[in-house]
Amino acid sequence: MKISSRVLEQLTPQEIRELKMVFDVFDTNSSGTVDAQKLRRAFRVLGFKMSKEDVREMMFNVTKKAKGEIDFNEFLEMVIERQGDSRDIYEEIKQGFKMMDYDDTGKITVSNLKQACKDAGIRFTDREIHEMVEEADMNGDNAVDEEEFINIMLKTNLF
Repeated sequence: MKISSRVLEQLTPQEIRELKMVFDVFDTNSSGTVDAQKLRRAFRVLGFKMSKEDVREMMFNVTKKAKGEIDFNEFLEMVIERQGDSRDIYEEIKQGFKMMDYDDTGKITVSNLKQACKDAGIRFTDREIHEMVEEADMNGDNAVDEEEFINIMLKTNLF
């Protein structure tokens, strides 16, 4: 499998290996290709929300054909194209922050995070929630502001 020079310039070997693992999960028949539906799911796992139309358009832009499947190299090209649109990532993170800032103070408190977890049906102990806030809180005010939230989210593998 030959990887394009553009991909090698944009992605580290570790990122390529991780993306190969994601691709292989959705290449359920080991054909070396995935269709639009599986591709959309793969992008969702990588933290990108894409409509069916977005996926089809991106597939056509990368392959220059109306074929229904893409291979791993084309997948990598699409990931690079999608990563280049960092404005989307920041906007998604900011929206997530606003959803958890229940009292509209510009900060996520322990209480806010507890409520967000409850609303999402996610169970954490009080200690775990306190630890999450402490981990993200860089200025020591016992809350997470938008900048701190963006920084901690960008450190995850979700974006």
